[in-house]
Amino acid sequence: PSTTSTVSILSHTLPTTSNAGANQTVCATTATMNGNTPSVGTGTWSLVSGAGVPTSPNSPNTGITGLGFGVNVFRWVIGNGICPNSTSTMSIQRDQLPTTSNAGSNQTVCATTATLGANTPAIGSGAWNVFSGPGFVSAPSLANSGVISLGLGSNVFEWVITNGVCPSSSSTVEVYVDTNPTTSNAGPSQSICAITS
Repeated sequence: PSTTSTVSILSHTLPTTSNAGANQTVCATTATMNGNTPSVGTGTWSLVSGAGVPTSPNSPNTGITGLGFGVNVFRWVIGNGICPNSTSTMSIQRDQLPTTSNAGSNQTVCATTATLGANTPAIGSGAWNVFSGPGFVSAPSLANSGVISLGLGSNVFEWVITNGVCPSSSSTVEVYVDTNPTTSNAGPSQSICAITS
C-alpha cells in the first residue's frame, strides 16, 4: 500500500530596510530617536558605543536617557523571522556646557590702550566682542587680549564662551578712559620787593 505525507513551508518576507535617522548633536542627557517604522518586521534599538538607554527599544521614536559626553552610537535593527536582519546606525553627540565666563575686573586708564584679563575656558572657546565704545580688540580669541583705539569715557567689552550647540556664557568688562588734565601754566615768574607776599 502507498503512503502519503505532507510538509508545510513557511515563507518569511525580508524585513523593511532599516534607517536609523540622521545624526544628532544635543546639550542634554536625553534625546528622541527618528528611525523608520517597519512595514515588515520588528525594529529594536541597541547601544553600540558610548552611553544611553532606549526607554522603548522597539519604538522607532524612542526616547534616550543617560547620554554620555561625546559621541554615542545606536543601532536600529529590523528583523522578520529567519530572514537576515536589516541594520543601520546613527550617532548622538552630547556637548558640554561651556565654562562660565568671567570678563575680569573693570579698569580705569589714562591711555588709548589696555590689556583685558578674562578667564581661560576649560570647556569651549572664548571670543571678545566690542559691546559699546570705539575700542578695538587686537586678538579676539585670547583671554588677555590687548585693546586699542579706546575712546574717552566708557568702553565695554564682552567675553563670550561657547561650546557646540550648548548655550553660550557671557560677561562684560568696562575700560574707562580718563581725560588728560588741562596743561598746567603757573604763570610768569615774578620779582617783588616784599617780605611775606
